[in-house]
Amino acid sequence: MVEHDEADEALLAALGTHPEQGGVVFRALTGEAHAVVDFLVERLVGVAGRLLDPALAPGARVGQVARGGHALVAELARVVAVGGWSRLGLPAAGAQEPLDVPALAIGDRVAALVAPGGAGQPTVEERAFRALVESAADVIQVIDRSGVSHYISPGVTAVLGYTPQEVVGEHFRVMIDPRDQAAVEQAFADVLAAPPGAVAEAEFRVRTRDGRVRWVHGRGSNHLQTAGVHAVVVNWRDVTVPIELRSRLEFAATHDVLTGLANRRLFIDHLELALAGAARHRDERVAVLMCDLDRFKLINDTLGHAAGDALLREVAQRLREAVRPGDTVARFGGDEFAVLCPELTDEEQAGHVAERVVSAIAGPYRLEEDAVEVLVGTSVGVALSRTPPQSADEMMRAADSALYEAKRLGRGQVQVYSGRLSENVSRRLRLEADLRQALVSNDQLFLLYQPKLNLVHDRVFAAEALLRWAHPEHGLLLPAAFLPVAEEAGLLFPLAEWVLRAATAQVATWGRTGFGLGVCVNFSNRELNDPRMPHLIESTRARTDIDAAKLEIEITERAAAADLARTIETVRTVRSDGHHVALDDFGTGYCSLTWLQQIPVDTVKLDRTFTMRLGQDKASTAIVEAMLRLCSALELGTTAEGVETAAQMAQLREMGCEAAQGFYIGLPMSATDLEAALR
Repeated sequence: MVEHDEADEALLAALGTHPEQGGVVFRALTGEAHAVVDFLVERLVGVAGRLLDPALAPGARVGQVARGGHALVAELARVVAVGGWSRLGLPAAGAQEPLDVPALAIGDRVAALVAPGGAGQPTVEERAFRALVESAADVIQVIDRSGVSHYISPGVTAVLGYTPQEVVGEHFRVMIDPRDQAAVEQAFADVLAAPPGAVAEAEFRVRTRDGRVRWVHGRGSNHLQTAGVHAVVVNWRDVTVPIELRSRLEFAATHDVLTGLANRRLFIDHLELALAGAARHRDERVAVLMCDLDRFKLINDTLGHAAGDALLREVAQRLREAVRPGDTVARFGGDEFAVLCPELTDEEQAGHVAERVVSAIAGPYRLEEDAVEVLVGTSVGVALSRTPPQSADEMMRAADSALYEAKRLGRGQVQVYSGRLSENVSRRLRLEADLRQALVSNDQLFLLYQPKLNLVHDRVFAAEALLRWAHPEHGLLLPAAFLPVAEEAGLLFPLAEWVLRAATAQVATWGRTGFGLGVCVNFSNRELNDPRMPHLIESTRARTDIDAAKLEIEITERAAAADLARTIETVRTVRSDGHHVALDDFGTGYCSLTWLQQIPVDTVKLDRTFTMRLGQDKASTAIVEAMLRLCSALELGTTAEGVETAAQMAQLREMGCEAAQGFYIGLPMSATDLEAALR
């Protein structure tokens, strides 16, 4: 027995008040495919029980009724599909032919009226109609040909706040949101013009009594020719929640959740439409601007992801304000943004938008209350459509190529795409692919070693590891030729890992063969500020079980200047593992002398620009002597780079410099050649 709800109770009670009629309520059960599967039945005692097949008992499954059950399933499915008033054949007690009775379908319920004379009296139909609709969750509205409401069920109060008395006698449009009035009036006119029984459905907005907007789904049936009705019967229900959910899902599918900007999918759709428009109007052009943020990763890593997200939202707002009405602004992920400019008349207009974008993003940002201001810039790549326009994919690749070149030229640059840029980008992409292959092969990347001489004991005690690439097509490549590509491709960390493995393995070999040399490895600022680097250094050293002091890490002044706080933290971690740290290229102007107090290095390396002029001018000699005295006072070791003559080496030794390297001491060479030179 299936329990019936308040709607059933109200209907049954209303039907049971008449002594000459009986009633049956069928509730539809639907499957996943929304096809009518089965029905449950509740019935009144009295006349209905005497006329109907006894198998139609409370809780019975109609499909299991022995005689006419399956036919009744089909009949009920038809009545539910049609909606409103209809006729229904019910299995009768002791009769071969079904009992033909009037039936009313509202939502998923069907009420059948049973009377000794068959069709029931109009007054009873009216009472049954009212009993059912007034207890249904749907709002039922009866509207005459002129659009005036003659009846509306009490459910309207729960949905819109109006009482039925406030609605009856008014045109139905008074409840419709002004934005949808024209469409709903047209749908009503279509139902009036349609054949009897025709049905129309629509979703539209209505206004509540207190001015709020709700969405409803309406289903109107033409009953102008139906006896006793002569009107359009509309049943509608509140669908605000599912429609708003659907709207949010649709928005999420086409927009960036963080910033509310268009995502890549929507941007491409708009670009294709713009290119189609440009194809129809040959004097129109389309521009795509690609841009990403300078220093975003540094801010995100230093201040945290919440600050990074706040920055991205602020950038999105500035971009909206910088572009023209009708332009599309999108975020593709990370710090990558794009702007679509349709209907341009010349290249200059795109240039103006690009300049506004750079200017808008360049201002300071205050990400938190009382937080320090941060500065962010952007680089912009611009692609303009040709005549005839190219595809959206070609436009995106061209804008990417232009952005690639803009970033290479420096921060805050705008670069317009040209065929030459495409060739440059293709060449760099091929080099990137070759570098990825070189990292997994065993015969392309290798290290050379430049010896370091202890000036006090006059012996080679270590060597600086220098990376080289024997490219199969381009020959020997120095790091300057491929490190920028590695940085853009995210390959710096794998390269550092390869160098550390090779260098520590060589130190282990020198330890076993009696040479006992240490090795120095130089890191760029991007490598040094990678939070994974300290662990990589120590774990790689541990695998070869060499003395940590035999692996010296060199950092440049430029690397220290990029992020002083991160540099200090990294150096402390590396030194705590027992490694020595040297500050390379000292004196070239990137760092303040006070940094020597803050960065806990072991050794300072004097740049070759000073040592190579020793003995040639007094200024260089005085600078070198002053730096050596400063380092001595700070108890820091010293190494002079770029020593090319015996006189320079002698003068450095006399000034108290502890170590030196340069062409005079030894050129970069293979490990085998270095071992041969030391024998």
